[in-house]
Amino acid sequence: MTTSKTEATSLVRQVSIDAPAATVFKYLTDPSLMTKWMGQKVIFEPFEGGEYRVEISDTIVAGGKVVEVEQDRRVVYTFGWEGDENPVTVGSSRVEITLEEKDGSTLVVLSHTEIAGAVAEHGGGWEHYLARLSIAATGGDPGPDPMAQKTADN
Repeated sequence: MTTSKTEATSLVRQVSIDAPAATVFKYLTDPSLMTKWMGQKVIFEPFEGGEYRVEISDTIVAGGKVVEVEQDRRVVYTFGWEGDENPVTVGSSRVEITLEEKDGSTLVVLSHTEIAGAVAEHGGGWEHYLARLSIAATGGDPGPDPMAQKTADN
C-alpha cells in the first residue's frame, strides 16, 4: 500500500515492498535493474558526485548528481528534467530514498524536495514508479511503461 504526503515545495511517498532491503537497494542503484521499472536507459554511479541520468523516453530525460549512497539503507541524489521548459531543471531538486527492513519486507520512503510549482506532477510520477518498483523488486514484470509511451506519443 502506498501512502502520500504533499507540501508546497516537497512531497513524501512510501510503499512497503515484500522483499529484503538488499534486493530493493539493487533496484535503486543497478542501472540494468533500474530499467525494469523506470527508464529505457539509466546511468547511476553509486558514489558521491556520480552521475544520475534516466531516459524515460527519447524526449523525457531526468538528471542530476549522486549525493550519498548508504548500502542497503539510503540513496540521495539531485534531480531535474532536461530542457528549458521544465520548472524543475537538472540537479535543482533533491530525492532521498530510505529503506527500512522489517520481517522480510522493506518500507521505502521517498522524499522529493525543492519542487515548487511541480509538486502534483512529481507526486503522481513517483506513485507510478514506486508501484512499478514494487512489482520488479518482488520478481514480477511491470510491463511497458505507459509514462514512456505517453511522452513518446506527444
